[in-house]
Amino acid sequence: MIKMMTIRNPRSYEWEMINLEEVVPKDHFLRIIEEYFDWNFIYEEVKKQYSIFGRPSIDPVVLFKIHILKFLFHEDSLRRTYETLKYNNLYRWFIGYSINEEVPDHSTYSQNYKRKFSKLEKDILEIVFEKVIDLLEEYNCLDLTAVYIDSTNTKAYANKKKNHKEIVKIEAREYQKELELEIALKGLKEEDLTDDEYIEEVQRIIKCNEEVKVEEITGEKEIIVSNTDKDAGMLYKSDKEKMFGYNTSVICDNNNYILTVNTNPSNMHDSVAFYKSYENLFDHFDFNEIKYFVGDAAYITGHICKMIIDLGLIPAFPYSRLGYRKNMLKKYEFIYDEENDIYICPNEKDLIPCGKINKDGYLSYKADSKDCSTCPFKEKCTKSKSKQILRHIWEEYKEMAKDYRHHLDVQEIYKSRPSHIERVFADGKMKYGLTKTYFRSKVKVHRELTLLYACMNLKKFAYHHKIGNSHSSIDKAKTCINFAFEQIKRQISKIYAYLSTV
Repeated sequence: MIKMMTIRNPRSYEWEMINLEEVVPKDHFLRIIEEYFDWNFIYEEVKKQYSIFGRPSIDPVVLFKIHILKFLFHEDSLRRTYETLKYNNLYRWFIGYSINEEVPDHSTYSQNYKRKFSKLEKDILEIVFEKVIDLLEEYNCLDLTAVYIDSTNTKAYANKKKNHKEIVKIEAREYQKELELEIALKGLKEEDLTDDEYIEEVQRIIKCNEEVKVEEITGEKEIIVSNTDKDAGMLYKSDKEKMFGYNTSVICDNNNYILTVNTNPSNMHDSVAFYKSYENLFDHFDFNEIKYFVGDAAYITGHICKMIIDLGLIPAFPYSRLGYRKNMLKKYEFIYDEENDIYICPNEKDLIPCGKINKDGYLSYKADSKDCSTCPFKEKCTKSKSKQILRHIWEEYKEMAKDYRHHLDVQEIYKSRPSHIERVFADGKMKYGLTKTYFRSKVKVHRELTLLYACMNLKKFAYHHKIGNSHSSIDKAKTCINFAFEQIKRQISKIYAYLSTV
C-alpha cells in the first residue's frame, strides 16, 4: 500500500485544557505507589519542627516525594530532578502540583533537612525504609524461607590521591566477651572437680564474666585516610586500581526485597560488618520464619556459624580455599577424633593437644617429630620438624556448616544466590545509581543509600502488584468468557431439542 508523505503545519501555540489525571497512564507504577503507600506518617514525624504561625511552608511530603523520584528514575542529582520537575507532567502529578504551579527550588530540600529533619530523634529516611517494609508485610510480599547476605562497594565522593596516613585504634571484636567465657569454661573441664564443685565454679565464672568489662581497644594500626571524607575507606581492587568507598551490607529475601541496610567504610571486612546486619534482621523479623541463611565465603567464621546454627537456621555457605597452600595437604584431610580430642594424619599418626587455648580461642595440636621425620607425606604436609594444626573452640560449628553444604536442598538454595542478592546489587548499580555517591561522611551516605533501597522495594512492589492485578483481570475475563460460552451452549441445546420435536 502506497502512503502519501505528511508534512505537519508550523508549530502553533494554542490554549489547551489538559487534565494531568488523564495524561498519566492508568497502569503506571507511580499510580500503584500513590494508591498503596500512605505518606501521612511524614506529617506526624516532622510536625514538631514547624510552627503554628508564620508563612506557609512547602508540604514536607512533596519534598520527600521529589527525593524519591530521583531514585525511581535514576536522575544524576537532586538538582537535576528539580529541573526536570519544571516540565515533566508525570513528576508534577506524583507530587500533586498542577501544570502552571511553580515548583520548589532545588536547595529547599537540603535546607529543610539541615534545619528541621536532621534534628529528629530518628532519621526520617530510615523511617521511610521501615514504612516500606511494613507495606510489604501487610500485603504478604516477603518470603523469608531463605535470606541472603552480601555487600557491595559504592565509590565515595573523594579524590584517591588526596590522602594521608593515620594511626587508629583497633576495637575489640563483637563476640570478645562470649569468647573469653567459652575459653574459661573449656579450661574448667580439664580440672578434676566434683559435680557440685563444677557447677559452683561455672556460676562463678559466668558472674565474673558479666561483671568484668571487656577492653574496648585492643591495639593500633596505620590506615590511609581521605582528606575530604574521613569516614570513607580505601578499597584496593587490584595492585594498580584503588579508590575510597563505602561498603553496604544488605540482607534480602527470596523475592529480592531488601530487609536491612548497613553502611561501613570499604576497608571493613564483611565478617565484621555482619553483626550489625544480623542484629537489624532479628530485631525486625521473626527468625522462626527463616530456614536458610545464605552467604559467601567471607562469612565462614566460627562465631558466625555458631550464631546461625544456635538459632536453628541452616547455613548455606560455599567451599572456601582460603589459607590452603598449593600441592599441600589440607586441614580436612586430617581426621578429628572428638572422643579422644586428637587429630589423625593421613599416615595414621596422632596429633595431640598441647598448651592452653590462646586469647583468640585456638588450641594447638602437634605431632611427634619422630613420626614426621619418617613420614612419606612430609613434603606435602609441613616444612617444619613436626606438623601443627590449630583448632578453634567453635571449629565444630564451621564443620557443621561444611556438612550442610553437601545437602541437596542447601546446594539448590546456594545456586539461586546470584539471582537474588547479586541481582539486587546489579539493579541498584544499573538502574538506581548505587555505583557512586555525591555525599560525604558515613551518616549522609547511609541516609542516602537507605532511601535508595527503599525506592527499590517500592518500585518492585508496584511492578509485582501490577502483574498480580493483570493476572487477576485476565482470570476474570476468562471466567466471563467461559460463562458466556456455557450460556451459548445451553441455548444451542434448547434449539436442537425444539427442532427434534418438530
